[in-house]
Amino acid sequence: MTILYIALGGMTGTLARFGIDRLIQGRPATLVVNLTGSLVLGFIVHYVTRSGAASPALRSALTIGFCGAYTTMSTFSYESLALIVQGQYGRAALYMAVTIIGCLGAVFGGMLLAERFVQIVALQPPR
Repeated sequence: MTILYIALGGMTGTLARFGIDRLIQGRPATLVVNLTGSLVLGFIVHYVTRSGAASPALRSALTIGFCGAYTTMSTFSYESLALIVQGQYGRAALYMAVTIIGCLGAVFGGMLLAERFVQIVALQPPR
């Protein structure tokens, strides 16, 4: 069952990536995908770890499947190298720095959101 969940998550992540690419084209789309994917991954991993709210199969579907298919580190690497080869060193450095620092910040932000969510859920009376 876990493999099916991962495949479904991967399909969803791929379609979400395609949708972002249709809305925002080129390097900005890659940046948006990497930042939002990092935020989602940070939230999911931290929330599930802290709350136990998802089964291992669902966690795998969301992290390995969805985030793995959605984020585009290979595209980021290619686009960074293309800028360097074109002699656009400043743009390459800016693009790489914003992506790397932004994605680290997004993972941290996702973890903070998950922590807050765990606290809010813990305050809810049992059903």
